[in-house]
Amino acid sequence: MSSPLYLHVTLKVRMDGYHRFCEAMAKQVPIIESHGWKLVGAWVTTVGRLHTVIDIWEIADANAYNEVMKKVAARSDYKEFWDTLAETLEEEVVTMVTKVPYSP
Repeated sequence: MSSPLYLHVTLKVRMDGYHRFCEAMAKQVPIIESHGWKLVGAWVTTVGRLHTVIDIWEIADANAYNEVMKKVAARSDYKEFWDTLAETLEEEVVTMVTKVPYSP
């Protein structure tokens, strides 16, 4: 049996955009989850660069990233979300990870 696959997403949110970003993501999470991803958790830094958000998503396989992103981007309300991201994010880094053998 293979290990679950996760997306580790690091989002550097602009200081003045944190609340708008969180409101926009709260609307997107159920949409994304309706396509098969599961938000394991989302965290924000309290030490270091403030307003850095870490999202961990469980996904079915490596193809799920492109498939779901295309479906979400095809929605009529996506442009509004995309515009919010453009205004509130400095950087987004997405990596795919699996658990190491010593992880519970």
